[in-house]
Amino acid sequence: MTKLTSLSLAILLAFNLTACNDNDDKDESSALPETPTTPAPEPETPEEEVPVPKVYLDENFDQLTALPAAWTTLRSNAGTVEVKDGSLFIDGRANDTQMTTLMLSPEYQKLRNYRIDIEFTYLERNNGGRWGSIIYRAADSYAEPAFTPYYQFAIRADAAGASGLELALRQPTNAWNVLHKSAYKENMEVNKSYKATVIVHGQRVRHYIDDNLVLDTTLPYNLDQGAIGLSTAGLLMKVDAIKITEQLDPLPESNRVTEIIDHNLPVSMAPTIAQPAPVNGISSTAATHIAYQLDEQLNLLNTEQEKVMALRDYLNDSTRRTLPLLRIQNEQTINKLKTLGESYDLADITLLSDQPELLRKARIAIPALRTALDYSKQTGLSSSTKDIVTIAHNTNSSLAKIVILPKHLVQTEVVSHLQRLLITPWANLDSSSPLTAAEFLSTGVNGIYTEQPDSVLSIMKLMAPNTLLRKPLITGHRGIPALEDENTLEGTLKAIQVGADAVEYDVYLSKDNHVVVMHDSTTTRTTGVNAKIEDLTLAEIQNLRTIPNGRKVPTMDEILAAVKQYPNVTNFIEIKSSKPEIVPKIKELLDKHNAYDQAIVISFVGDQILHMKNEIPGVSTGYLTSTPTAQSNIVNTRRILDAAQKYSSTFNPSFSGLNKELMMMASQRGVTFWPWTFRLNKDDFYRMYVQGTHGLTTDYAHESSNLAVKLNTASQLIATAGKPVEINAEIQTQIGTKSNYLVKNMLVLPNSAKYTQNGQGLTFTEKGTAYVMPSYQYTMAPNYTYTIYAKPVTVTIQ
Repeated sequence: MTKLTSLSLAILLAFNLTACNDNDDKDESSALPETPTTPAPEPETPEEEVPVPKVYLDENFDQLTALPAAWTTLRSNAGTVEVKDGSLFIDGRANDTQMTTLMLSPEYQKLRNYRIDIEFTYLERNNGGRWGSIIYRAADSYAEPAFTPYYQFAIRADAAGASGLELALRQPTNAWNVLHKSAYKENMEVNKSYKATVIVHGQRVRHYIDDNLVLDTTLPYNLDQGAIGLSTAGLLMKVDAIKITEQLDPLPESNRVTEIIDHNLPVSMAPTIAQPAPVNGISSTAATHIAYQLDEQLNLLNTEQEKVMALRDYLNDSTRRTLPLLRIQNEQTINKLKTLGESYDLADITLLSDQPELLRKARIAIPALRTALDYSKQTGLSSSTKDIVTIAHNTNSSLAKIVILPKHLVQTEVVSHLQRLLITPWANLDSSSPLTAAEFLSTGVNGIYTEQPDSVLSIMKLMAPNTLLRKPLITGHRGIPALEDENTLEGTLKAIQVGADAVEYDVYLSKDNHVVVMHDSTTTRTTGVNAKIEDLTLAEIQNLRTIPNGRKVPTMDEILAAVKQYPNVTNFIEIKSSKPEIVPKIKELLDKHNAYDQAIVISFVGDQILHMKNEIPGVSTGYLTSTPTAQSNIVNTRRILDAAQKYSSTFNPSFSGLNKELMMMASQRGVTFWPWTFRLNKDDFYRMYVQGTHGLTTDYAHESSNLAVKLNTASQLIATAGKPVEINAEIQTQIGTKSNYLVKNMLVLPNSAKYTQNGQGLTFTEKGTAYVMPSYQYTMAPNYTYTIYAKPVTVTIQ
């Protein structure tokens, strides 16, 4: 509208209003008051249209009697593909390894970001290892071989096995590169319908079964578009529906963890510090974990049950340098978390509860996250072996590795026994006293839960470089091969005699179902007899003799009986056999010898670890693997978490590639490291020892015999003001020998009497009370020195 038009309209409007009021002789007092003008409403902003994803394909086969013309079956197919009775049938039973494949219309080859949903049923299978799969981002039909390379989401009939679900890359050489393996919560039942989903956006991908997230990762190769198909090998799969939908929203970032505060402490593998969320909302920077109550609406509550923020907001905070420790109380919260996991990465979260079954349900529902069992209020537990085994059993049964101990059980003997059973003990510190904090630290706990995190941190900052608050445990690899024939009773006993904390041995199942000890699948290398160990009866195995010393091949029964005489030694039982029936046999032997206080199980075979979780859920497991090799410790930490949390196990890698920063990042999240195998290069062993590695597996256990591992002193001392303080101590070695030592170097705790300290020692300058931690420095070799501390000593200065 022009200015002139606007002005004319205004004059006309004014004239009309005047004309309407034409009663000139009306008294002014009777005139109606002017009606106040109301501002014109602001024009409404049109709502922004929410984009609707395109549906590229929605096929239920009800109207089809044959395959669509644009769909392609491969000439290399072993079996048949057909549409009948309102369903698609892909029959790959003709061959267990040569696939039967159907590729969908070429129009989908240029799609980049999409969601694939299929409803499928396995009707028949040749064996549990056979699979059906969704193929995506495949090359076109002109590639050689056709449609190769491509990604595949494979679902085995025995999906609950460690390799039950796979993300694999089919290479142009027709070889497979398996990028990720995992286990589903159950096997695929014959004649039961399931839904499989692939969501891909950019290089990010997620796989689901029945809306349960089973894979969340970043694709490593630059296949950013490509064809879509279905395939089977060794089974008959019925497909009732296929839907392909545009994926508009990017998937959240994965393969990373939160970068937490690094305090650069002198303590090797320093314990984790967790703090309850304070009422004033200001958390200490000393804590790596902040503990909240998580309500059913996924709000974070402080200790007074006041809302601090929503969990979504906490996870969205890119400046955050802490990890959430979330206390849960019911299954409703778990269900809400599971839904949140559809759009948020929950792998760097720890759930906390005093209910083992609730934690177990949480881990089954959301396998990516970790859990911690809170026994800090369990006053009825004692330090007896029976109760320690109960704590370990309940922690493992809840699919956790961390347990928070009650104050009365924060003792060195209890802590070290749990650590030998691969449990990660934390202490509940409810005191602000530096003395109590130092006492807890001296027990070697892996973590401290406290409202006073600065008190704990300040003490650790005062300690010497390479302080070992917890003794790295020495495991004799196959006994002690440097001195005795491997995997023999004689080698096992020799390793114990030279001071090993644990003995590792490998087990198979004989032809007549006895658990026998042998590393290789054949007896050739160790006995000179060319035979498969699992093809021999026990009698045949007992006739064999090892090279070079002519020892008998032992049974696990014999090893357990021998180790039972040494209650502080742990059996590291490595399952080499792929037979699932070995696990119940192991249980029979553990029951027979009541060896649950001395036994853990390790394996490279993920299926066997899962069998352990089902058959013997109270026994700890360790996952044998290699160290991730990404350039970033952030990424490698995530990969370690994926492996350890998937199997609720410790991380037992080859030591190559491990570094101090990587181990520290993962250990702050409850992961413990048990690398293998240290042999001739002593520098590798020295380096990992002074870095505080939780356990080291070595062929040379005898070379650790003289390491200083404990400093013992009296708990009380009387000193004179103005005179140097000296404390009589006893040094204990790995093998158990003891020697006297006069301590002059010690750490003085806060709230002590005034003092001076120099190279000559410690002198208190006034009367009163002080608290000190005597120390001892041990040199393993040039450039490899560590310090150990005794428990705090109360000094009365006169």
